[in-house]
Order: sequence, then C-alpha cells, then structure tokens
Amino acid sequence: MIRAFLFYFLLAQALFGYTYNDLVLKAQSSIFPKIMLLDKKIEDKLVNNKIIYTIVYDESDYQTALHVKQYINATFKGHFDKYPYEVNLVDFADLSIKTKASALYVLKSSADNIRKAANIAEEKGIISFSYDINNLKYGLLFSLIIEKSTMLYLNKEYLHIKSIDFVDFLLQMVKFIDKNNI
Repeated sequence: MIRAFLFYFLLAQALFGYTYNDLVLKAQSSIFPKIMLLDKKIEDKLVNNKIIYTIVYDESDYQTALHVKQYINATFKGHFDKYPYEVNLVDFADLSIKTKASALYVLKSSADNIRKAANIAEEKGIISFSYDINNLKYGLLFSLIIEKSTMLYLNKEYLHIKSIDFVDFLLQMVKFIDKNNI
C-alpha cells in the first residue's frame, strides 16, 4: 500500500509539474525586485517608463506563476521604489526576444527552456533570476535559497554583461558561483 501511494505521488508530481516551496517563492518575490533596483543602469531597462518584471513558466506551472504575481502585487502595490511596474506572465513557448521585459524570473523547466530564457536575457541586457539555483549553470544570473540562512547566489560568469552594472554593496552581499560549482 505504501509503495502504491509513493508511486502515485511521484507520478502525479511528474505529470502536473514541479513542486515549489512557498517560503522560497515568497522570499524571492520580495527580494528579486529590490535587487533589480541595485542595477545602476535600471533606467535603460524601463519599458514605457515602467519596470516590466516577466515571470517565465511552463504551462503546468501557470498557477505558481500567478501566485508569484499576486504576491508581488500585494507586497509592492504598484511601485518598485519610485518606478511603476507591471508583472507579465509568459509561457516558455511564447518567450522571444520581442517579449517586453526589464527582468526575467524563471521558474523550473527543461534545460533547453532555461538556456532560451538565459540567452534572451543576455541579448536584451536584462537581469535574470531563477527559482532553482541549479539553473544558473545554463546562464541565468541570480538565485536565492534558504538554508541555515538566506543566501543570494550570483553567477559570476555573466557579470560581463555591459548593460548591467550593480552597486558595490550588492557584490559584497552575494555568494559568487560558476557552472562548475553549482
């Protein structure tokens, strides 16, 4: 009986998308928009004088993306500091270089989808955030995990993007990693 329940649980998880830690989602939803503001060139990333925070998701994770959007809107109430913002939800299938975005927040997906999002972020010169730290090896810039304490990770291989320039304070707070030690 226990084996059947375990098999059903694992099968359901595979069929209906990934599982997410609500505490991590809320922490990332609170912190990632603030990190965007530490980019000295944030003005260059505005779209129609607004920050467009784009959440990229697999079709099976639409409800998770919607939950993150609702949490951001409840927390920030229309402004990231002095900048008005808009949260857009974009399925990986619809993501392209034409997608309006000041930053990307990428939920879990296949390696190909993660690479696609990372390449678009790099080409657009915008900051990319990942729910899963393991996705930094595909080119995303930031992730945050909660262990004994909250740790913010920065993929040092992508600091060369010229259109992103962080304040020194942020660079003193993060833990640098590269794809070889993720």
